[in-house]
Amino acid sequence: MGPSGAGKSTLLDLISGRVKATSGTISWSSKNVEHGRTIASYVEQHDSLLGVLTVRETLYFSAKLSMPHDTPDEEVKERTKMVLKGLGLSEVANNRIGTPIKRGISGGQKRRVTIGCSLVSMPKVLFLDEPTSGLDIHTAFEVMSSISSFAKRYDIAVCATIHSPNWDIFQLFNKVMLLAKAKTIYFGNVYGVVDYMEEIGLPCPERANPADHLLRIVADDSFSRKTKSDSTANKEPAPLCVAQLSEIWQQKKQDMESLDSMEKGTITSESQDMTSPITTRTYHLSRLLFDTRVLTIRNIFNYQRNLLAYGVRFAMYVGMGVLMATIWVNLAKTDSRINDRLSIHFFSVAFLGFMSVAGIPSFLEDRAVMKRERFNGLYGPASFTIASTLVIMPFLFICALAFALISYWSIGLHPGARYFFRWLAFLYIGVLAAEMQSLLVAAILPIFVAALAIAAFINGFWMTTQGYFIRTVNLPRFWYYWAHFINYETYAFALLVRTDFNNLQFKCIIPGQCAFPPSATNPDIVNGDEVIKSLDLDETPFYAQIIILLAIVVIYRILFYMVLKLQKP
Repeated sequence: MGPSGAGKSTLLDLISGRVKATSGTISWSSKNVEHGRTIASYVEQHDSLLGVLTVRETLYFSAKLSMPHDTPDEEVKERTKMVLKGLGLSEVANNRIGTPIKRGISGGQKRRVTIGCSLVSMPKVLFLDEPTSGLDIHTAFEVMSSISSFAKRYDIAVCATIHSPNWDIFQLFNKVMLLAKAKTIYFGNVYGVVDYMEEIGLPCPERANPADHLLRIVADDSFSRKTKSDSTANKEPAPLCVAQLSEIWQQKKQDMESLDSMEKGTITSESQDMTSPITTRTYHLSRLLFDTRVLTIRNIFNYQRNLLAYGVRFAMYVGMGVLMATIWVNLAKTDSRINDRLSIHFFSVAFLGFMSVAGIPSFLEDRAVMKRERFNGLYGPASFTIASTLVIMPFLFICALAFALISYWSIGLHPGARYFFRWLAFLYIGVLAAEMQSLLVAAILPIFVAALAIAAFINGFWMTTQGYFIRTVNLPRFWYYWAHFINYETYAFALLVRTDFNNLQFKCIIPGQCAFPPSATNPDIVNGDEVIKSLDLDETPFYAQIIILLAIVVIYRILFYMVLKLQKP
């Protein structure tokens, strides 16, 4: 406990293994434990939950991921039920967490769900960083009381940082460490702190909360120490600073540790077997496949229910299909409509690619959950990457299919099912590349506004170098030799045009004055293949363009995994 900036969260991060200490050592009672992350679970200040899941589902998936992969499902459900009951969440077990468009459970209940996600693994130590932050006094007491009861019942040590607890919350703890400016002012039994403060000349006023009194002392250097010598000599007591309070504690520490009150509630290393289900988990291929399957199922729930994130995105694709179908309707096969036809393919690739930024908010929500679960040892970035890919791919295909079904036949693109499915396949790969690019940007820069701006800029940059706004032959060589060839829009646009224009013929409106090079056999006809050639869209072989576009998707995904792997949990 201590004021802001005292070093509470830093100390908790050091003990739990979230950050490495620059000096000193951290030891655990078990020889098999190298750091706290193997036997402990950490709960951050902020609640990172999937709003569309119910309370029961949230705890069930956390239990499923934390327990050995061969655990029967009945045991997982029993563990979930146990935590629901222990934290007083049984009444809201079937309520959803809540989203911006649909209110869910209360803030205190969310806090307990977040803590429950850590407790389902039954750790030996539970680290809590400001568990009462943002809660009213009554809700904060309910949260801490339920944690205390659960911890005592299942023999879990709880180490928490707390800012300003009332007396009801304060007395739930066994020990308190008072910190100020990264110095220890007191460390001992909760009930012994009042006697200690009176002994050093800083007594707690009557009917005052001892926790509030402690915080006032360390936050305000004007508090004076009253001693007998000051009273007899009629001297004005001098104010105590934090450094002096720390020195006084160091002098008193040895004597205080010998008091029985200091040893009350202490857990000795000899009395505890520091093992937990977490330490027995293995991370072989079977575990990777199991985690991937569980995460995939959870992602499917998220996609099915998250109307704001995925329902709106699907509606955007449908809306764009309707827009294109009603603007470029029944294009005539004349040379004057060739540029309109090219615009359709450019617009399909570029604008649908732009729409990929709509996936950033939902990814950032998933990333926050993944960050918490990954630190607590539930799974790694590989499982997260594979599971998200397995769900993103069919979702985007459905979106691309809806767009193509609405627009393709209405516009009058190349007739025939063969050409339709080929056009759809290339459009889908282009949309997939754009999605993977946006998710990569969000992984590198997990700040919504910044990721949105950078992803939009990159998409705009690809538009200018892909060869439509400015012909490839006229593109400055500096941009041509690198940006043009690593641009997914370059290949997606070329593949769409080559699919549509293949073996098509366009009649020249003005005989002998065609907008594109005419056919060698008929000067009043423009062959689609000649259009492709004149635009340099065949500068790379057809199948090579397909391979390169697929390679870009794979590279984006590998980079995505590497970014998550290198980032600290």
